[in-house]
Amino acid sequence: MRRLWRAVLDSVRPYEAGAPLEQLQAELGVAEIVRLSANENPLGPSPRAVEAVIREAGRVHLYPDGGGTALRQALARHLGVTPDAILLGNGADELLALIAWAAFEAGDEVVIPHPSFEPYGTVVKLTGATPIWSPLANYEADLADMAGRVTARTKALILCSPHNPAGTIVRREPLRHLLARLGADPPLVILDEAYRDFADDPEAVNGIALLPQHPTLIVLRTFSKASGLAGLRVGYAVARPHAIERLNRVRAPYNVNRLAQAGAVAALADREHWERTVRLIREERRFLTAELTGRGFSVAPSQANFLLVNAGDEAEAFVKQLLRSGILVRAGAAVGFPGHLRVTVGTRAQNERLLAVLDRARAS
Repeated sequence: MRRLWRAVLDSVRPYEAGAPLEQLQAELGVAEIVRLSANENPLGPSPRAVEAVIREAGRVHLYPDGGGTALRQALARHLGVTPDAILLGNGADELLALIAWAAFEAGDEVVIPHPSFEPYGTVVKLTGATPIWSPLANYEADLADMAGRVTARTKALILCSPHNPAGTIVRREPLRHLLARLGADPPLVILDEAYRDFADDPEAVNGIALLPQHPTLIVLRTFSKASGLAGLRVGYAVARPHAIERLNRVRAPYNVNRLAQAGAVAALADREHWERTVRLIREERRFLTAELTGRGFSVAPSQANFLLVNAGDEAEAFVKQLLRSGILVRAGAAVGFPGHLRVTVGTRAQNERLLAVLDRARAS
């Protein structure tokens, strides 16, 4: 019998994004769903980004700038790099796929912390390469363990700082030691910094600052989190121009749409909105961490806009109780942490509502 589908698909699990909010509201009979499961910006997008999207809407019959020239130039000024060091993507997810298409082959190995963001392993498997899992150590990527798993077949290492779903960071000195240990002929090092804007630990690594010394480093960032443009899907990679040129060979011609480019340029210019968002997340992260630990929960030391909360045997019951009350959180079992909840940091009102439901659930 003719085989129509690749065998590797049997080992790939579709990403579960969850039901639409409108559907959940109707099913639960609630007026509003507070989604604390997707790490979205609680303040929404920059008003300037919204205005830019509206202005651009009348031109959606035209293809976008295939090279994203205005956005890459604006990012280059903001980051202190050249435009040819930047590649735009339809979210960081597409950038991971582009790297896989351009670099990974059957027989290659890619070292990945485990658990971590599910698409890392997915893109590796789909190319025929093999993911080599490195267990987290106390919620943190174990860089020494990852280095010990590098072989002649290693094509890349994937790091995430702050880590999703743990929220912990890769620290500067351990990363420098890892990069030095990789030697004169290193594999690619992919550093996903989607949540870096929320980090205030002075030891948090800044991948872009390391690019001049490390030619195989590729840094991924996004407009989905601090800039509040998750619905527009705009991510970007920063790397040596040669690496960007390789990635451009597998990129679709118009991969970032016209509205997304306009919104991202405007969001990048609205420093006030960015600062307000980051300030809120850092303040509320401290508040929510203190309130949860005061209630006896164990919370991983997060530098992101979410918390990984150890709720033990009650975790699944808490997820269900919160949902019945109109609050969505991510079940830890779905992201590799059974007995945990992953909770997006919201506004003070949202966080207090979450705490009140948890208090009622524990009292019942």
